[in-house]
Formats: sequence, C-alpha cells, structure tokens
Amino acid sequence: MKRLDLIASLLKGYDVAVDIGSDHGYVLKYALDNNYIKRGIASEIAEGPLNNAKSNLKDYPVTFYLSDGFDKINEKFDIGIISGMGVYTIMDILSKAPQAEYLLQPNDKHEILRDYLSKNNFQIIDEHITFDKFFYIVIHVKPGVEILSEEDIYLGPKLKHKKEARKYYKLKLSQLNEIYQKCDTKTKEKISKYINLLKGVIT
Repeated sequence: MKRLDLIASLLKGYDVAVDIGSDHGYVLKYALDNNYIKRGIASEIAEGPLNNAKSNLKDYPVTFYLSDGFDKINEKFDIGIISGMGVYTIMDILSKAPQAEYLLQPNDKHEILRDYLSKNNFQIIDEHITFDKFFYIVIHVKPGVEILSEEDIYLGPKLKHKKEARKYYKLKLSQLNEIYQKCDTKTKEKISKYINLLKGVIT
C-alpha cells in the first residue's frame, strides 16, 4: 500500500481531519473520495504548497490555512495528520497542538518520537507499516499516560507484534551489523543492545 493511501485509510470513521503540511492535499482528497471523512482542513506554511492543495481540492469540503502548524487553525477536528517530516519538526508541531488524536509519520528516528510521546502525555493506540520504495511507519496516538520500556521505544509497542514489520526489523538488523563491524568498542556496546532487541522480535 502506498504511504498516503495508508494514512488516508486510517481516517475511516472520523468526521473532520486536519492535515498539517498537506502534501498537495492528496490524503484529504483520497479520504473524501472514499467517504472516509466528511470534511477536511488543510494547512501549509508556504503559499505555493497551499495553492497546490487548493487546486487539487477545488469544490471539496475543505478549508485552507496558511499557518505554521496549528497556529492559525481555530476549527474543531477529530483527528490530525502530521506526516512526511523530520521527527524534530513533528515534535515541535505537537508541542503547540490541541489535545486530540493524531496520525504521525516521521521520516526518521521513530524511537526519538516514541520517547517524546511517552514523556508528553501521549498514548500510542496503534502503529502501522508499509513499503513504498522505503519503509514508512505511521504512529496513531491520543492524549493519555503511557510508560514505554526501552524495547518499546526502539521497536514500537504495537509494531513489534506485527508480522508485516519483520522485513523492516531484518533490514535494521542488517544495517546495524554492518555498522558494528566498523565501529569502536564503546559504540559496539551500545549497538549490541539494539542488535539483541531486533533479534528478539525476528526469531
């Protein structure tokens, strides 16, 4: 399944979805075309991408905002989408976001995001993975208290139980083994811990 199709499919059952950094409005368009949602809100930080979204979503029930994250959005919504960004950008947007459910898809460093979520009153409802030239992980969260172990932070508390994640873990293990062969003793000690975590879910 394509990355954007996966995100859109996770909107089923929600009335209003807001997409921060709306990526030409493709997710909202797909969700509305398939009646997953009733209405959308598209936000972009720059006029060019916002105009692209407006063009793609002409005559759709979508409102548009030129906004840095949620700064200028004053509408109620049921679920938010923050995807296709670096983890630190996502964390910055979340730090100023209303309390709600969110679909988060960072481009990297998922463990840093999970650690942030556990320390900032977010609970992971589910995690999804798809391969679309690269592996993409979507983390579904809601407000709530959740204490994550080091294993949960690195592997994902929900993802580690899913068969479809095994290929992803095998790739990570292969990458770490390659790094392990080239690094110094101190770094090897740190990496070996993650290698063992990955072996635990693969075998």
